[in-house]
Amino acid sequence: MTQKHRFDYLFIGTGNSALTAAALLTHHGARVLMLEAHDIPGGYAQSFAWGNYFFCGQVHYIWGCEPGGRINEFLKHIGLEKDITFELYDPDGYDVMAMPDSKKVPIPYGWHRLVENIEAAYPGQRPHVQKFVDLIARLRGKFLHAVKLNVSQNDLNSLHRRPGLVLRLIREAPKLKSILKFRKFTLQDALDYCGLSLEAQTVLAANAGDMMEPPERLSFYAYVSLFSGYNGGAFYPTKHYKYYIDRISEFIESHRGSRILYKAQVNAIETNGDEVTTVRTKDGREFSAKTIVCNMDPQKAAAMIGLDKFSKKEQRRLNYSYSPSGVMIYLGLKNIDLSKFGFGKHNIWHCENWDMNRMWAAQAKSDFSKPWFFISTPTLHNKEPGIAPEDHEIMEVASYCEFEPFEEAKQRSYKQYEAMKNTIADRLLELVEKRYIPNLQKYIDVKVVGTPTTNEDWAWAPKGNAYGATMTPEQLNARVSMKTQLNNFYFCNASAGYAGMNGTTGNGIALYELVTGERFFDPKLIRSDEERAELSYQAAKQAAEQPASQIEQRLLSTER
Repeated sequence: MTQKHRFDYLFIGTGNSALTAAALLTHHGARVLMLEAHDIPGGYAQSFAWGNYFFCGQVHYIWGCEPGGRINEFLKHIGLEKDITFELYDPDGYDVMAMPDSKKVPIPYGWHRLVENIEAAYPGQRPHVQKFVDLIARLRGKFLHAVKLNVSQNDLNSLHRRPGLVLRLIREAPKLKSILKFRKFTLQDALDYCGLSLEAQTVLAANAGDMMEPPERLSFYAYVSLFSGYNGGAFYPTKHYKYYIDRISEFIESHRGSRILYKAQVNAIETNGDEVTTVRTKDGREFSAKTIVCNMDPQKAAAMIGLDKFSKKEQRRLNYSYSPSGVMIYLGLKNIDLSKFGFGKHNIWHCENWDMNRMWAAQAKSDFSKPWFFISTPTLHNKEPGIAPEDHEIMEVASYCEFEPFEEAKQRSYKQYEAMKNTIADRLLELVEKRYIPNLQKYIDVKVVGTPTTNEDWAWAPKGNAYGATMTPEQLNARVSMKTQLNNFYFCNASAGYAGMNGTTGNGIALYELVTGERFFDPKLIRSDEERAELSYQAAKQAAEQPASQIEQRLLSTER
């Protein structure tokens, strides 16, 4: 471009992918402008104020915070790894699966411990669970080997269309070819392949809400990535998600010539030939930069630009389905100690039925008679102040629901919409009260209920989607590319890459490396899953016996 620009990069949106890339670019010396439609940054990782509480929108736990992990290496590169630190969840059960028969099965760090836990709860399942975790471990080993050969996940996902790459991988690592066998598998396919009982399947699939698809639709590769990620270490920010996002935002603006503009909703993206020339906001302001990075939903952005500006291949990839959505209940509690009711440094996945696929199908029709739901208690994940008044607690309850019923109710009248969301929230809280906390209502100080339409309004997520493009095998194998036919325009978000905090941090790193040519993330530093799991298990065990999370701090400052 011949025009002189005040900014080197203009970001549309401030979700985690964008904040990661922008922080790396400002550290690299670039001048960055970020346009945010709302008055706080972070997308789904934002923390909103309600009364005297701060609730994180949608993030509950993350992985990749250990040395060699993406999040740790990102923070280390920009010099914030000692400022933004993390706490490990319980080693013996970072997740607890609560079954319909009232059994609670903890999900620990380490596959061998998981096998023992499921066998103890449901005797006779050991060989089947062992086969399942062996399959995960085998696939993960091959994925990590490919990463260390500098072959990206996008390369792996498109192997069936790239015979030359397949031949190279076969020559370099013959066993990698078996990855192809499972690329079309759903989680349900894998569970059936391993001959697991319904009880064991429910334990292993109860966290399908992490990826917002039921087992019969969820990509097995997506499940493998997420389950292995958490199995090697589930983390929570020491100073909570609010500090994480605020500190990264502050870091970006601390660099001369870079800034974040809030209440700057983009409603037009103009082009000239094969370049984006102008980004216009709803209030009529115009902005430009040498390079435009779009953190907005790719479909929405492509509609603004015009699909004819994208290649046929790009148009096919932009024709994705959105991931499902959910309902979130944010509770501020008083006069209660949640630890006395069995809560702690873990999450709970509760199932009222033995079949996750059936529960999912029922809830798609707004039938919450026997639902599944998720419970997180951030104020027990560490004791750092900042998100709740002293001696108060936060509990978050989430489950799956569809967007359309809420949107239709809202169109009829806001009263109907409120009635619908409160009916579902009341049902979920009734079950929390029945199964976990008698007389829960008397402890509630603040209650906020979010729905798919809330997500659309406050995170600009079309149809309230949880993770951008849904994670079915077909769509996981055809993600939107970051680089577009427009030579100064890039996508960078959950659909153009991968979802979750680890995934979106990886997207930001990938974008940075793509536009600068600098590679700082060394995949050879990534520990094996077994090593990560054992390190996290031992560190978390010792941390429980020492004050001020000394072991976690040592873990996160240890070089490989």
